[in-house]
Amino acid sequence: MHITPEKIKEAAEALECTELKSFMFQEPTAGPLTKPRRSSRSTGRSSRRSTRGTRRSSRGSRRSSRRSHRSSRRSRRSSRRSRRSSRRSRRSSRRSRRSSRRSRRSSRRSRRSSRRSRRSSRRSRRSSRRSRRSSRRSRRSSRRSRRSRRS
Repeated sequence: MHITPEKIKEAAEALECTELKSFMFQEPTAGPLTKPRRSSRSTGRSSRRSTRGTRRSSRGSRRSSRRSHRSSRRSRRSSRRSRRSSRRSRRSSRRSRRSSRRSRRSSRRSRRSSRRSRRSSRRSRRSSRRSRRSSRRSRRSSRRSRRSRRS
């Protein structure tokens, strides 16, 4: 922080110290004490006004810097959130794809198994029919043979 003659004047007015007053009226390059410029009251007032202005401007700049900092934080947070949400959506889409694939596979398997069961049932029916036919034939043939033996 830079110490200006105005700040020294303010301090002198606050403390009412003679040593500070003698120091404050010296020019920065001057050696011994010179005559004070006009009246101390008028210079004090003007210095107060100028310092108030500088304080206000510094406060404003601080506030604006804080605001900009906050807004940058918010934007960072929002960008992080958007990244997270996009990641989540990607994950969920992947999961949904996987689940749809699984469901397709399972449906295919179930279809296959149902087909197989149908086939097997058909086969069993056919075989039962064949067996029935063969049994009938064998009965007939046995009857014929018996008849032929009798006659």
